[in-house]
Amino acid sequence: MRLRFEGGSSVEGERELGFMHVLEHMLFHGSTNLPEGSLPLLLKQQGLKRWSDFDAFTSFDETVYRLDLAKADSGARETALMLMREVSSNLRFDRRAVKGAKEKVQEEIRGRDLMQDRMTTAQHAFFMPGAPLARGPVAGTVTSVGRVDGTALQRLYQRYYTPKRTVLVMAGDFDPAVAEAEIVARFADWRSAEEPERDRRRIERHRGLGVRLFVDPAADTLVTIASVEPLGSGDETRTRDSHFLQHLGSEMLSRRLSLAATADRAPVSGGNSAIYDHFGTARLARIEVTAKERDWRAALQAGEMELRRALEHGFTQRELDEQMAASRRALAQAAAPRTTAELADAIVDSAGRGIVFTEPADRAASGDYLSRVRLDAVNRAFRAAWAGDARLIFVSHNRNIPGSEAAIAAAWAKSRRAAISGPAG
Repeated sequence: MRLRFEGGSSVEGERELGFMHVLEHMLFHGSTNLPEGSLPLLLKQQGLKRWSDFDAFTSFDETVYRLDLAKADSGARETALMLMREVSSNLRFDRRAVKGAKEKVQEEIRGRDLMQDRMTTAQHAFFMPGAPLARGPVAGTVTSVGRVDGTALQRLYQRYYTPKRTVLVMAGDFDPAVAEAEIVARFADWRSAEEPERDRRRIERHRGLGVRLFVDPAADTLVTIASVEPLGSGDETRTRDSHFLQHLGSEMLSRRLSLAATADRAPVSGGNSAIYDHFGTARLARIEVTAKERDWRAALQAGEMELRRALEHGFTQRELDEQMAASRRALAQAAAPRTTAELADAIVDSAGRGIVFTEPADRAASGDYLSRVRLDAVNRAFRAAWAGDARLIFVSHNRNIPGSEAAIAAAWAKSRRAAISGPAG
């Protein structure tokens, strides 16, 4: 059983960083029909354990509660639905419960990789300035969580834990009609206030070259090259087909970067490429390379030249054949039998991305679809994702670079002047 609320850190106010994360923890400190401390006993009676069989997580755009039952009989379903209804509308916000949830979240934050949180926040602020995800880590900070109070939590709860923003998923060995009747009996009287407007602020399109240096003593030396297209900017021509073609191109570039890292005296120890919609905010095309011996200049040049080679000369038929073989293997794996927990997670993921979850297509249909993919279409789609001259260069390093961001911009310009040849084969 999965319960998904459309609302994560993106719905928080300017001074509410981490508040939705605290809200996620409130059930574990009591509700209307579950006194504080009674949840572990309830789970134990069903043969379950907290964290391993019942847990929850908050991300930028969702909060999800996950319950894996040991059995699917009516008694187990009744307990599970009662628990999910408590989450949905019966949380309590007394001082003791709020204090307990805050302390638990602050404990989690202290155990996180705070450098990675800071670097991710810096990247978001650079790539998507003004977007809610640029405010800070989803988990919050010890300081921001310290500002949590019951009134603010209850306000978020009433606005975003609502029927219209909720998806309940059940997967298992039971009669769907019976389960549906049980859900209706438990949730039919759930009402909420008027739905809030979604935050529709759009990020600005970047122009030209942007450079950002992130310095932290614990940081690896990484170079990220990105192109960012705001979603909702008027380009509605993107389709699942074009996204798939772009995925093929980015996977082939990832293979090139990985192979380059294995060469003698290679300037990088690894690299990857991806093109994807980033939390409903932007279409992000990026490559990331890890420098050897902290030589950021050599890593920057390696990344720039491999990207330019792909854009100017395209990929080869041999590369596409290899990638299509990998895609066929992935489709076969996706069509393989899955556990009910895996199915429930997949359905929730599809709901979050606005995708209709279906049974896997038969192998013949999938093979027919893949057989129609052509190299020129892949190259066109990949170039479209990187269209224009706007490039964002993000460099992380363990100490300040002489010349700072101006030095990075100069290194980029120098690499752009270097001649490149087409791919081999």
